[in-house]
Amino acid sequence: MLLEVRNLTTHYGRVKALDRVSVDVPEGTIVTLIGANGAGKSTFMMSISGVIRPSSGTIVFAGQGIEHLPSDRIVSLGISQCPEGRRVWPQMTVVENLETGAFSVSGKGVVQDRLESVFSYFPILKERRQQLAGSLSGGEQQMLAIGRALMSGPKLLMLDEPSLGLAPIIVEKLVSIIREIKEHGTTVILVEQNAFMALQIADTAYVLETGRVVMSGKASELLQNDLVRKSYLGI
Repeated sequence: MLLEVRNLTTHYGRVKALDRVSVDVPEGTIVTLIGANGAGKSTFMMSISGVIRPSSGTIVFAGQGIEHLPSDRIVSLGISQCPEGRRVWPQMTVVENLETGAFSVSGKGVVQDRLESVFSYFPILKERRQQLAGSLSGGEQQMLAIGRALMSGPKLLMLDEPSLGLAPIIVEKLVSIIREIKEHGTTVILVEQNAFMALQIADTAYVLETGRVVMSGKASELLQNDLVRKSYLGI
């Protein structure tokens, strides 16, 4: 198991955002978390990446407990997060944005190899490599944000709402790329409000409600679950 989360509880002040959440992420798979706004999906990711310190529980990544480690150390171990809202640096070029994702990487040759790897996923970024990130379309900025997260060479890539605000044709392209990233050996945690899309591409799924896991199983099975279809798929 690449990532094992047990009884993870996280607070914002006195508000309990996660309540004893347990999640398993097998290596080489896509695991999705679905749920309404405020269910705790983004909080889960930020707790894993060290942005928020959990109140209790354990997070074991590749056999090592990481719940007390700082974010930069967690990145160096092989976890990278692509945050909701893209958050690219608008006044920096595409290449400069990508290079910020390689802050933990030593060696210009390695950085160059990572750039070429990102460009293989997103050829449009290679075409626009000297263009300011703020001038890119929404879909291109999302590709840039994912590419930046890949620059650290993660074993585990966490994607927070990658389809948010994008046209359906761009979402289809991102789905193809996420699958390709998995096929090349990177494990993925996918947080999505587009539950139908997430369940189609994931291996395993967890449903969060008000900070708790209320259902989990094979994504293909949850896709056919009547409660999931009614509550999250609008069917």
